[in-house]
Amino acid sequence: MTPGTLTLIGLVLFAVGWLHRVPAIARWDERVFMWLHKPLRRALPLFRRLWHIGTLRGLFVGAGATALFLGWRRGVAILVAYGIVVLGEMTIKRWVGRPRPYETLPDAQMGQPRKPVDSSFPSGDALRAWLLALTLAAWLPAAWFWPLLIIASAVSLGRIALGVHHPLDVISGTGLGFIAAALALWLAAWL
Repeated sequence: MTPGTLTLIGLVLFAVGWLHRVPAIARWDERVFMWLHKPLRRALPLFRRLWHIGTLRGLFVGAGATALFLGWRRGVAILVAYGIVVLGEMTIKRWVGRPRPYETLPDAQMGQPRKPVDSSFPSGDALRAWLLALTLAAWLPAAWFWPLLIIASAVSLGRIALGVHHPLDVISGTGLGFIAAALALWLAAWL
């Protein structure tokens, strides 16, 4: 995918996530969360292992491996793109202040190895997972495309299984991941 296509998809996904501000859609989002959360918890050990990919440490490891094996410009591009996009993500989290599902929904359970300290919207974990998946998919042979997208999808679903994000949080964070990947691809070509 081109950076322009990634940006367009990212903007649409990011905007869809904002629908949680509509009370009726927020209630729907909570129902979808509970519908997914309970069955996904059966795979909790898997999602706890995948949790690391979406963390800041996971991003640094991914960017470092990219720099080592695919060239330093690409590793730096991932980190710079993330640094730019995460400023917006952090600002939005503070401004919106959406509580996490396990804090407000009686049947939701937090199963993440570490308790989150910020608010739920948008998902920074999905942002990081999709940034890595989409940039690596662009730079690695085509055989890597689907496995990388499946891993990013599993990391994103894991945030629901672990009780820390609503579905619209994940969709919006995924959109930010697409935007960050577009920026990283553009930066890597420019550096």
